[in-house]
Amino acid sequence: MSPLLPNYLRTLRLQWGLSQLELAGLLGITESALSKFESQALAPTKNLMLGVQVIFGQDARQAFPALYAQAERTIMRRASSFSVRLEEQGDAASKRKLKLLSEMIRRSEPNNNHL
Repeated sequence: MSPLLPNYLRTLRLQWGLSQLELAGLLGITESALSKFESQALAPTKNLMLGVQVIFGQDARQAFPALYAQAERTIMRRASSFSVRLEEQGDAASKRKLKLLSEMIRRSEPNNNHL
């Protein structure tokens, strides 16, 4: 994983005074695995992201902002291509799908680096 993709896992752990062993135990992983997630030697798994949300109340956008932004940019590029195809169709189902894509864009506008 790139060192340019910061995460706040270590910060959250230290903020609450948890040792790596304690947090690893809560997450159901080894201390070694947690260390690799914190040092970005391993990319966060979906279970880790869900666990962080349960434990700290921080969603993926908050705890892993760069990773979230990277995924958002990729999905929004795909949505843009999909939108072009849907606009050509004009039927009711396509209009409903375009509404979803519009909502996606609205939610991501503060991070509009994807367009």
